[in-house]
This record gives sequence, structure tokens and C-alpha cells, in this order.
Amino acid sequence: MSKVALVTGASSGIGRDLALMLAREGYSVALVARRVEILEKVADDIASIGGRAEVFKADLSMYSDSSNLVRSVIEKLGRIDVLVNNAGFAVYGPIDEVNDEDIQRIFWVNVISPTILMREASRYMKKAGGGCIVNIVTLAVYTPIPWLSLYNATKAALKALTDTLRIELSPYGIRVIGVYPGYVDTDFHKSVVLTSSSMKHRWSVRGSFLAPVLRSSEVADEVVRRIKDPGFNGDIVIGSRYRLLRWLAHHFSGLVVRAIKNSYINSYIKRQG
Repeated sequence: MSKVALVTGASSGIGRDLALMLAREGYSVALVARRVEILEKVADDIASIGGRAEVFKADLSMYSDSSNLVRSVIEKLGRIDVLVNNAGFAVYGPIDEVNDEDIQRIFWVNVISPTILMREASRYMKKAGGGCIVNIVTLAVYTPIPWLSLYNATKAALKALTDTLRIELSPYGIRVIGVYPGYVDTDFHKSVVLTSSSMKHRWSVRGSFLAPVLRSSEVADEVVRRIKDPGFNGDIVIGSRYRLLRWLAHHFSGLVVRAIKNSYINSYIKRQG
């Protein structure tokens, strides 16, 4: 029986590329997202390269969908060896403009659902003698970004879970890998929830020399390489320039925060003017 990987947010971007690359490595892939018609296209792409994929429709803001997912995958595919928590979204705007529904939903999708999936997967993996959990976090957890406070908070929680469970689950042969991408050219921006103020300012992915825009395939390729390495149990930051940025944010956090604050104040004044 081939190994099985469960990938959330598998309909596009990093999740889709991960699913395809894992299939090429011989994994049967459980594709998870809300948009079944798009998942079926991904499944067809996997079938065209000789792989196997099963589609699982799930709204990860719902408890029932999250709690039943791992069991459904095991019933259909027989096992689970890799869990990839990739699904997530952002709310962009001032905190006083965010509504209750968006607060609840972002914590569900970005934190609570991955926690439930890790709980359920770890129960199976402990009995099976091991496995691998991959959490797609973000490099933004190392810096405070105005108007992305909820996104930063949820991803910081996911980072804490990743760091802690890496230690907690290691005696059982379960690896927990944290992935910290910078800017990635995906459809992520299309799912961003905008408030009234942020609707006036276009959301875009703009890279720079220190923070280049990555291709989703670059991220997926590195993640799959690390999944295949049984000795790797740590964090992934893709690109030397992003690794430098994380180092700067860690060792010179005061200067970084001051620079972000000054930039925000200047842009705020321009918006008000």
C-alpha cells in the first residue's frame, strides 16, 4: 500500500503543487478544499502522471468537517503518513473595522482546524509508529504588520503549536515541520477579506531585492525534499535572502519594529491627506 498524504488548501498555489509533487513521489494524495470542481481538476492532473488522488470537500471553518476529515481519509485510503496544513486566509484592514464573523473564521481556518487535524492525525501516527506533519506558517510571524494583526496572530499561534508539538511528538517518530514562506505568487490575495478602508487600497504581492516573489513550485519542491528526508525535523525558510530577513528580524527586532512603525505612520498620513 502506498503512503498517503493529506493536503488542505490543495486546489491552488502551494497546496496544489505539493499535491502534484507528492504524487510524483508515489504518495496517494487526499485533496482537501471547498471547491470540489477545482480539486477534481487537480486529481485529473495527478492521474495523468500515474498517481492516485481522492477529493474531500471540507469547509475548515466548520467543526464537523475538521473533526471528521482524518477519519474519512483513513477509511478511504487506508492510512495517513503525511498531514500538510496549508489552508489559510488573511483579513486585511484596521482592527476596529473587522467583524465578529471574520474573527471567528480566521481563527478556525488558520489555527483551530489545523490543531484538530494534528490531534486526529497524531493519534493514528502514534499507533503506526511515525509520520510527518507540515504546517505552512509565514515569515510574517517574525514582524508585526499593521492591518494584518489577525493573520499574524493566527500564524503566530500555529508557529507555537509547531515548535511545541515537534518536541512533544518526537518520541513517537512523528516529525513536525514548519514552513515560513515570504511573498509567493499564488491566488492567496484573492481570498483576502478586505475591510472598508482596505478596499480603497489595492492588495498586491510586491517583492523587493531582499524579499523576492517566489514561485509556489519553489516552496513545494523544498517542502517535499524535506518530507522525504527522515532526519529532518525543523523549520524551512526558502531563499537565502529570506533567511537573512529572518535573522535580522530575530537579532535586530527593535530596529525592524521601528522601521515598520515609521513606514506605517508615513503611509497613514498620506492616506489621510
